[in-house]
This record gives sequence, C-alpha cells and structure tokens, in this order.
Amino acid sequence: MKKLPAKIGVLLLKVLGFTPFWLLYFWADIFYLLNYYLIGYRKKTVIQNLKNSFSEKTDQEIHEIARKFYRHFADLVVETIKSFQISDELLMKRFRYKNPEVLNELYNQNKSVALLSGHYGNWEWTMALPKIIRHQVNVIYRPIQNETFDNYIRSVRSRFGMQLMMARISGRTMLELEKSGQLSATYYLTDQTALKDTDYWMMFLNQETAVFPGAEKVASRFKQAVIFMDIQKVRRGYYEVEFTKLFDDASQTKPYEVTKVHTKFLEEIIRKTPELWLWSHKRWKHARPENISLK
Repeated sequence: MKKLPAKIGVLLLKVLGFTPFWLLYFWADIFYLLNYYLIGYRKKTVIQNLKNSFSEKTDQEIHEIARKFYRHFADLVVETIKSFQISDELLMKRFRYKNPEVLNELYNQNKSVALLSGHYGNWEWTMALPKIIRHQVNVIYRPIQNETFDNYIRSVRSRFGMQLMMARISGRTMLELEKSGQLSATYYLTDQTALKDTDYWMMFLNQETAVFPGAEKVASRFKQAVIFMDIQKVRRGYYEVEFTKLFDDASQTKPYEVTKVHTKFLEEIIRKTPELWLWSHKRWKHARPENISLK
C-alpha cells in the first residue's frame, strides 16, 4: 500500500508530460505567484543564501534576485515534468549546444572527459547530450530513497542514451570503460553539499564552503580532460550550452587545482546571472572544522 501513492504520483507526472508548453507555462505562472507570495518554499533559506553571497547588495536587490529565482524555479519544475515526453527533435530546438566540437575534438584525440556543471539553468535537459557528442555519456547519480520515483527519474534521464553511474562505484565503472576502450564523458554536478568530513574547504560565493573533489580524483586517475558546461537561459523555455576546456589532462595538475578552478568558474557564472542557480539548496549547512584550513 505504501507504494500506491508513489505509483499514482508517477502516473500523474507521465500524463502531465503530454501537456503543451503554453499550458505548462501558464501553470508555472500560477505556481510562481503562489510559491513566492504565499507558500514561500524555503524562502528564508533563499534570502539568507543571497544575503551571504552578495553582501554588497541592498535588501531590495536581494529580494529582486529572489523573485526572479522563484520565477525561473517554476519554469524548471514544469520543464522537468515535460522531460518524460519531449521528443529529441523538440528538445534540440529548445536546448542548443553552441560548440560540441570541443568535445568531439577530444574524442578524435582519444581522450575521455570529466564534464562539470552545477545546478544552474536547466541541468535536467542535458539528457539528450548523447545525441550531440560521440563519447559515451555517463552521469553521476545518487538514488532517491523512494524506489518508484527513483525508477521514474532514472528512466527520464536515460531515455536518449545517457548512462547513470552510481557515485559510490564510479571509479570501478570508469576502470571497466577504460579497459574496454570506450571513451566517456562523465557528467558531474559539482555544487552538491559535500560530506561533513570533507577536508577541502574554499571560499565560494563569499562563504566558507566544503567542496567534494571526487570529479578531480577520477579525472586525474584516468588522465581525462576537464570541460565545464555552462547552461544559459536565452528566453523562457530556450537554453544555450557552451563548453569551456579547463584542462587537457587532469593528471598533470597540482592537487586540488582542478577543484579550485572549476568552482571559481561556476562562481563567476552565478554572479553574472544569479537567479538561474538553485538558491533553495541548503549548500552551507556545515561549518568548517577548526583543524582544517581554507585552500
């Protein structure tokens, strides 16, 4: 019986996926108004995160960014719902990759790739990336506790050929790919909340932040190139993706150099258009231990 509500919820999401965009965005407008002005989902967290990150801004400016974030968040919700039914042709029109040749040139050089990004723009619509590049595209995935919803999310993210890779076995899976000769592009959302015992801390958005260097460790071990994927919102329902090569070979870098560079790169992107980042995420819930210094 416990699985029944989840199954009904997944069925509803699948049905809603057939809704045309114009109607989805009408619902998004209503959701935005209710959420921002009445419900206030994690609004205290959003405002506090913004104040801590942009101490130079006035309260009016902070609340304006928050308002824009909640409007974008509403769009993100309905776009994620649409992900289950959207065709690859329609997705390609709305989610354009500006320079996939950056990755395809690395493929020609027999190089696998660590593909880094954050919870910025619309990261869910990257699911059609296997249609664009020649690498086997993997995404580091942390399972949802509810098995029914977990299966639904996995089916959505893998529908165009993206392979989901469990975080705890990513190194082993990567080794198997390398042995098979399969070139891979492994996608990491690098702004996840790091574990409490993480020993790498740096300043990010004006705050002491624990950063999990897992992407760097894997990329260095397998001599991968490091690419940042910047997802910008051009207008409602339309995005452009630009790839920037940060390193040709992570194994040739100093310890934590990759982590520091890609984190700073993300910070610069967020500062330019802050409303597109996921401010409702409780990113700074841990305090830096006294015995660990900032890098």
